Amino acid sequence: AISQGPAGLEALAYFQSKEAALQAVQTLHDTDLRTSAEKKAANFEAPKESERFWLRIATDAGRVAPGGAAPGAAPQRPAAAPAVEMAPRRSRVKPNGVYLSPLPKSWAENDVKILAGPYGPVTRVRMKTVSDSVQGALIDYSSESAAASALVGLNGLSLMGSRLRCTMQEELEPERPLLRFVVFLDELVAAAQYTGAARTARASALARLDDREVFVCELPRASRTEETARTYLAGFGEVTDVFPVLDSQLKATGKAYARFRSHLDAMKAIRGIQATAQGQERAAWSESERALAGVAGPYGLDVLRRLGGEGGARLQEIRQAAQLGALTIGGPGIGAAPTAGSGTEAGHVHFVIKCEHTGQVEHGRNLLAAELAKVHEAYAKEVRGSLVLRGFPASWSEKGLKFVFAPFGGLASVALEEEKPKAGDAGAAVRVGYIKLRNEGAMEKAVSNLHQTKVGDGDLVEECVVACEHWHLRGWGDGSTLVGFFVDELVVGGRRPLDAEPGAEDRELFVQNLPLADMNRQQLREYFEGFGEVEDLHLISRNFSGEPTGDGYVRFKSHRDAQRCIEALTPSNPAEADPTDLTGSWSESERVLQRKANCYRFNLIAELVGADGSGLRRIKEDAKLKSIWVMAESLQQKDRHAPPLSGRQVQVVARVADEAHTKGFKEVLQRTVESIHGKIAGRIEKRRRKAEAAAATMMKGDGVAAAAVAAATAAAAGAVAAATAAATAA
Repeated sequence: AISQGPAGLEALAYFQSKEAALQAVQTLHDTDLRTSAEKKAANFEAPKESERFWLRIATDAGRVAPGGAAPGAAPQRPAAAPAVEMAPRRSRVKPNGVYLSPLPKSWAENDVKILAGPYGPVTRVRMKTVSDSVQGALIDYSSESAAASALVGLNGLSLMGSRLRCTMQEELEPERPLLRFVVFLDELVAAAQYTGAARTARASALARLDDREVFVCELPRASRTEETARTYLAGFGEVTDVFPVLDSQLKATGKAYARFRSHLDAMKAIRGIQATAQGQERAAWSESERALAGVAGPYGLDVLRRLGGEGGARLQEIRQAAQLGALTIGGPGIGAAPTAGSGTEAGHVHFVIKCEHTGQVEHGRNLLAAELAKVHEAYAKEVRGSLVLRGFPASWSEKGLKFVFAPFGGLASVALEEEKPKAGDAGAAVRVGYIKLRNEGAMEKAVSNLHQTKVGDGDLVEECVVACEHWHLRGWGDGSTLVGFFVDELVVGGRRPLDAEPGAEDRELFVQNLPLADMNRQQLREYFEGFGEVEDLHLISRNFSGEPTGDGYVRFKSHRDAQRCIEALTPSNPAEADPTDLTGSWSESERVLQRKANCYRFNLIAELVGADGSGLRRIKEDAKLKSIWVMAESLQQKDRHAPPLSGRQVQVVARVADEAHTKGFKEVLQRTVESIHGKIAGRIEKRRRKAEAAAATMMKGDGVAAAAVAAATAAAAGAVAAATAAATAA
């Protein structure tokens, strides 16, 4: 029976026996359907799933008819699943058996034994129907030599007008015991086939700020049990769970997954372990945790789908290429349940490999590592630096996307993914598009014009309201984003309180328009070292892309060196200065951290935060933020869920639910800083007037005192003169 199925023509074939059907599956399943010319045109790459012959026993597809009767329709391909079936057993020649045909339809087993007996003892005869009038027989001898004699004697023999054909029987090879190996996703990074380009891409994918799991590649020898590993890792932060990785003999490998109470604790652990790694990777963010996050993870890709292929097709190809008995991907919510008691397997993405020898495991591991490398390279190529489009319907093709982005210079690339609903959510999967424009300069305009806007013409492109944002390097798994601004970025137009000379302890400058196109970080540092010893150079990055803004901070060893630098960067005639020239000003961040000891004699940070945090709460409400923090290296951060520092200087950072809130957040901060500077200027003016009044009072007091002295002097002079005159008269 032939019918049209979802993947093409499907046929249902009935065999005379189950053994024959099994033999057909083992022989024909996965056969390459391409011609020699088509294989050559494809550079002899492995065939796609649609180019393979697909064959299964109908009952295996769940198509058993009621009462056990044969199904009445063609079997359908099983639903997409990451598990790969056991490799088919190969056939071999049966050394003591022959197959003889054609035999008369009327013959029975005894007739065959009489014909075959002269060549040796016959142990078994099985009759096989070939057609309505012809049949054959499977003949088993007690020895291989007897079967060999029968093959020579019976083949070509004339019987009742027919010429007999005798061949050796074939049988399935006996099942050999398969070894079971588990390879965790994080172990693939160490394989030789994991490319350098993939390592670079992986390093550029910043962890989500709620990631808490670390993969430790090499624990100290004394810390390889669950208990000792927990004790060791607790030295870096609060550990909630430790999952040692065991080998096939259930012995500790020195590897483990560790979950920490907070993101910051996990980050401290990675930094602490890597500090003694001598250039090797001994700890990193868990690839398993990232893969399980799917499109919401730091790669923005469905890692598991890309590794396994549609319906597990790619795993099937890897299994065949490495000649594995079985290849299965597992983990929480993936595939079949893991072995009882295997806590590490139950909670982490892993591959189960069944094979005959360890060499096959290494081959399979390398092929899987190459697939993981492709995923990470795809992140760098398709996702990082892209625009993220959500909310468009399934009817939109690449043609529809070209229509939408045509006003912004057209598309350079498009990658589509599906964001699955979180566990427990009833919503449907959401399509996500990663868009890269030919004109990168048009990205801001595209976001401004398309975000939360109805697009489409209702004819060629279905109308809908889309969300269009930048790809966010730093954020949380729920889609919220981390944005932040250094305090010096908030000084509008460089306006600062007047008459505030730098203090003797001021050593840090805020520099703008750094020539990053012509100089790298080391060259910039060498330039500033021309003015004196540099303690620190920090380049500020953009919130979404992570690219440098061209602004930064330079901190000198002494105030005198900083003074020399700022004098060199200050134009002699500001009115004629080019707005793109490198400029510098005294760091407002440094003055904030000096509190009342700064040149303003004013505690800026207390004014910003408010005595009871009211200042930050007001900013949070006005800017529609989910959370807000004031951070600096020297400020103690009590909130364990605060994001990591991106510099030692003062910065105000926030968690925003929508990228569109970023602009409002900055404007609120700018108004706040401007208000604080206004208060400082008012106090400086008040102090100036007070000092002038005091000086005037002093001058007035000095005048009265001078007149009294003059009068006293005159009186004394008169008395002396009178006394002199009296003495003369006498």
